[in-house]
Amino acid sequence: MCVARCFIYLCREISIHSNNLKQKRMKQKLLLMLTLLVVAMGASAAKLYADLSKLSNGPVSTWDGSTNTMTWTATSNNMISNFDFAAGSYRAYSTISITVSGLDNAVGIRLQIKANGQEKLVALNGNGTFTKYLTDDFGFTTSDICRVEWIRVLGSAWQNGENHTIDADHPASAVISDVYLTEPTRTLNVNLSKMAASEDNATWNFSTKTFAWTLNYSNAITLPGLSGNLSSFTKINYETAAGSSEQFRILMYYNNGAAQTTYVAGVGSKSVTFESMGVTEENLAHVSAIKFSGASTASGDVTLNSFSLEGPLVTFIEESTVQEAPEGATDLNGMTGADSNKWSIAFPLVVGNGTQFGGNIDGDNKSVDISSADYIVFAVTDASNDAETYLRVFVSTESSNDNGPRVILYPHPIADYASVVDWTAENAITGSGIYAVKISDYPLLRGIKNKAYWQGSKGTITISMAYVGSGTPAGPVETPVLSGINAINDKYSTCFDVTGLSGSGLTYNTANPNALFIAKDGQLTNTNNVIVNGTCANLQLTDGYPFKAPANFTATSASYTTTIDADVKAGTLCLPFAAAIPEGVKAYTLAYTGGNEVNATEVEETIPANTPVLLNGTGDATFTGSSAAIAADAENVDGALTGVFATTFVPENSYVLQKQEEKIGFFKVEEANSIEAAPFRAYLTATSEARSLSIKFDEGGTTGISLVNNEVKANNRYFNLNGQRVMKPAKGLYIVNNKKVILK
Repeated sequence: MCVARCFIYLCREISIHSNNLKQKRMKQKLLLMLTLLVVAMGASAAKLYADLSKLSNGPVSTWDGSTNTMTWTATSNNMISNFDFAAGSYRAYSTISITVSGLDNAVGIRLQIKANGQEKLVALNGNGTFTKYLTDDFGFTTSDICRVEWIRVLGSAWQNGENHTIDADHPASAVISDVYLTEPTRTLNVNLSKMAASEDNATWNFSTKTFAWTLNYSNAITLPGLSGNLSSFTKINYETAAGSSEQFRILMYYNNGAAQTTYVAGVGSKSVTFESMGVTEENLAHVSAIKFSGASTASGDVTLNSFSLEGPLVTFIEESTVQEAPEGATDLNGMTGADSNKWSIAFPLVVGNGTQFGGNIDGDNKSVDISSADYIVFAVTDASNDAETYLRVFVSTESSNDNGPRVILYPHPIADYASVVDWTAENAITGSGIYAVKISDYPLLRGIKNKAYWQGSKGTITISMAYVGSGTPAGPVETPVLSGINAINDKYSTCFDVTGLSGSGLTYNTANPNALFIAKDGQLTNTNNVIVNGTCANLQLTDGYPFKAPANFTATSASYTTTIDADVKAGTLCLPFAAAIPEGVKAYTLAYTGGNEVNATEVEETIPANTPVLLNGTGDATFTGSSAAIAADAENVDGALTGVFATTFVPENSYVLQKQEEKIGFFKVEEANSIEAAPFRAYLTATSEARSLSIKFDEGGTTGISLVNNEVKANNRYFNLNGQRVMKPAKGLYIVNNKKVILK
């Protein structure tokens, strides 16, 4: 069962130097040097469902698994058994959902969670599907969610008089279904309208979305927008349909020297994880191109309707340590035997019944010269409860044929190294720790082998590393390591969680300046976009970068600056906080009631949060807010406008504010996946057949801009902004038919 990482955001820059620590034990881990720390990444299923078939009766409640009906006969102690969510960390999940139906003699049910020693419940009244935040609705902190003990449902405690008494004679009941935890995710869609018409031996038909190839090699087209650091994504989603072929390939290229990845795919609507494709997080941080390729067997074609990347909304920064051999010591796996063959050891190594590693115990062909070494150190990081493992080190004083003279030595705790007299006396490893064996009297190492269970050895131990050295043995050096370090430099990452770090006074910087972070008090020195206990002191948003809040929070102060094109003098805007309208700027909500016109209503003083508007102004404009409530998963729809906080494809037949053929207006999007709306912008939805729409302002047009024509018409009367009629208008802003018009 999936026990995940934690829910919300984190930390930014960090001067980090990483080394490739021995590949055999450092796969995809990066070493943090310098004085700053940061970052880790979590990924799990987007939804984690409870198995309702595992529920059973409670003290005064019964569970009917055939109908998923819970019945209770008292108003207290009326829970059924806990859901099968295993105890542990659920911080990757933001909400819990449950569907209730068929309520009888009850106002509702109650959902209860125990986390970090605290029991909290939420009442769910009535029938329906309920979704509740683990933080806001239950009142848990991120730290609490890392320590969930159980989740369960209780019956309602409400009763009122004889008609609503809940007892054995008047039982209450409800049908429970679809109980699941949700991990918020995000998507990066590929704009297929930017595909090349042809590349190599492949072609792309924009009208039919047909990808065709004429040869079975060099038959790929580069997917636009998929390069750079993509390490915060975990899978590919695509929708394809068969043409003359039912098979195609996805090719991934990297600029870090890694070999190309070729994934053979079939048509349909599918999701493929990068892990299943064999793509590592490290390589995802260095993508040079992702290509859509034809089959390698024959020419053909398929229809490609959509292609996107998906990943978890939250990147979790967690601190851990990695063990390295101390200075001057040599890793055991890097040593070679007499025949120059390296010993084949992969750490961590689980040592159990008769495990053998290193050289050939009975021969010389892989004996290792240890004449310059005084000790071998074994780092044991895990041991089973019944561990009593006799790890035997085979050494000899001279080369010999098979089965020649050899000596067996036994490791002891490193703290006892100086006091051990007889290293040949049996000694068992019974727990985790650092163990050493003295080998200075023996020039050859034959191999290492554990006793078999019939020889008295019990349980298993895990050896994380082993090394040889001279002088007094020292334990391994533990260096701070932060996994998922690549994600902090991914411009698509929007949320981080740094609460797992033990450091304080950390400094951060990310590729996405709008990224949010959750931290403990005093953990970060930076003040922008850092959330502590549900409050962000200063939310500062930058135009053009994505923004996403995975949970509700309050911003003490908030700001956003945009530039309104001086040529157009208009723009759209949608902000996640209530913002004061700056001087020199006007804002309008838009409503569509039919025809080829939308109605504009001016917004006074403050633009409500998540309310898309049309702006009239020019130059830089800064929008500010205070004590701003930031809502997760806001709809961002008001009237005819829909706002977006990340680059989003505008739906087909919607309208976007554009300049076409020297005309400024809301122009129709003729094809799906062809035009993108930038973060903090909005598009317009209308049922009109018109190519462009005009706007009717509620104040008669004296302060608004008409987004229609730019050409001078003989039957129109033109006035300047002072109300004076202009007989021969040139380029500029005029009032025509009670509307502002820009002449180019």
